[in-house]
Amino acid sequence: MDKCEYNVSNSIPKKGLRKKYEAFFAPFGKFLANTWITPNMISILSVGVSICSCIAYSLGSLIGASLGLLVGTFLLGVSSLLDMMDGSLARAKGIAGHFGALLDRTLDRLSEFFFLFGIMIGGYVTPELVFFCFEGMILASYVRSTAELRGGLNMDSTKGIFERKEKLTLLAIGCLLEILIIENIFSDLWSFTNFGILSVIVLIIGIASNISAFQRLLYARDYHATHDISK
Repeated sequence: MDKCEYNVSNSIPKKGLRKKYEAFFAPFGKFLANTWITPNMISILSVGVSICSCIAYSLGSLIGASLGLLVGTFLLGVSSLLDMMDGSLARAKGIAGHFGALLDRTLDRLSEFFFLFGIMIGGYVTPELVFFCFEGMILASYVRSTAELRGGLNMDSTKGIFERKEKLTLLAIGCLLEILIIENIFSDLWSFTNFGILSVIVLIIGIASNISAFQRLLYARDYHATHDISK
């Protein structure tokens, strides 16, 4: 969720995909606005579900690789849906604020860690790829937050080729495709290596995340070159 509001002149129009999912979840936010449930409660619940997803992924060797991926990916989807709902609830209640945005971004990174840690422990992806992917996610988020805090930029829309929702969607797709490989539909194609579809997806997410961080740096540089933010 992106609950933080900035009073800056360089607001960027929201991307079409974000407009669509915010519009889709708006009725849920309005419904929950009349209850005692708060956006931060949903954010924390989202992290709890991501921990369960991590456990499911990591238990693949015990409950079966395909079942571990299936349950873990289902819980990843639930956690992502909750993350979208908390922003809708905040907007419906009219309580969007800086602390809510800070808490949400912090918990988002924590959830991403659990997803990636789970598929690493489950043996689906090597630690090197997981570390590279998470480094990219952290770097993109850090550049965005620092540019907003120190430069007065509003990157809420967001600069970069991939947003968090796209990354997690791609990760979920990779998990489902990996199930097909584990079920031996394409076993001959991948028999020469342990570098499967999910490994390719994690590598792509890592590369895209690092590119997004670089794009945000360029955007901040170009903005600073044309605006005197010290005034």
